Amino acid sequence: MSYSRGRRFEWTVRSVFESRGWVTVRAARSKPVDLIALKDGRILLIECKYNASMSRERRELLMELARKAGARPLLATRRKHKKGVRLIDVSSGGEVSIEEV
Repeated sequence: MSYSRGRRFEWTVRSVFESRGWVTVRAARSKPVDLIALKDGRILLIECKYNASMSRERRELLMELARKAGARPLLATRRKHKKGVRLIDVSSGGEVSIEEV
């Protein structure tokens, strides 16, 4: 996967959240996460994957950071057959809608 495709996907995810009133920050070089989203006292740590799954090590790091920050860890992937973004709650492994976060 090209770096530019992944970066564009991060901007897509950021736009989806901002269009729903979230304040988002894109982390430089995706360290420690790709995006941080804030709204009404809620914190989301978002890892964006355009075409791949998240490694076990990356998942564990995301979970630890979320625990320390009191945040909800999310994985954002692209929908392969539909336009849009698919959100997975890393804690439970279940898919969630943006309205549920």
